[in-house]
Amino acid sequence: MKKAAFIDLDGTVLDSERIYQRFWKEAIAGAGFDPFFADTLKLRSADRALSEAYLRSVYGPGIDVDLVRRLRNEGMEEWLSENRYEVKPGVVQGLVYLRDSGIKPYIVTATPAERARKTLSDYALLPYFEDVISAKDVPHGKPQPDCYLKAIAVAGIAPEEGLAIEDAPNGIEAALGAGLDTYMVVDLSEPDEDIRARVKAVFRNFNEIRRYV
Repeated sequence: MKKAAFIDLDGTVLDSERIYQRFWKEAIAGAGFDPFFADTLKLRSADRALSEAYLRSVYGPGIDVDLVRRLRNEGMEEWLSENRYEVKPGVVQGLVYLRDSGIKPYIVTATPAERARKTLSDYALLPYFEDVISAKDVPHGKPQPDCYLKAIAVAGIAPEEGLAIEDAPNGIEAALGAGLDTYMVVDLSEPDEDIRARVKAVFRNFNEIRRYV
């Protein structure tokens, strides 16, 4: 019997990753580099050290990664001042199903906790969740398992009593590393054969979780 569901925010609950992708590319261009050479999908949910290492591996030590991150954040903030994300399909129905089944939902995100809470509140989603756990509050972010290990501790359960729902490889690796049954809801990329073999199921609508738990 599962007791807790640990759920990613960007790309899983909110249709926000495609906006991040746009502004990663614009930021790389703004820093004077060709965004064509970077696979910015690899930056989804990645902790700061990993994303910086990736950008330097593509563009060399001359890229100002702090500038890239600042330009990305500025672009996102300007976009959000005039636009809203969409909630991913089936999220509310899936969350209601989990709660009605006695499975408490938690957010586990790379976003700072207070910002994530405000965002969830803005979309009237915060009441569906028990708590928000941020990778910013642990030594290592995704794909390391630290944030999921903290979430397991906060929920007061054993790993086998929890499940994770993620959309991106870095988050999936983090959840699997914490010993959680992990499900992938497809957002911007399909799972490769390795991920497909290690997750419990792959689906496209969040509410499909009811088919598996």
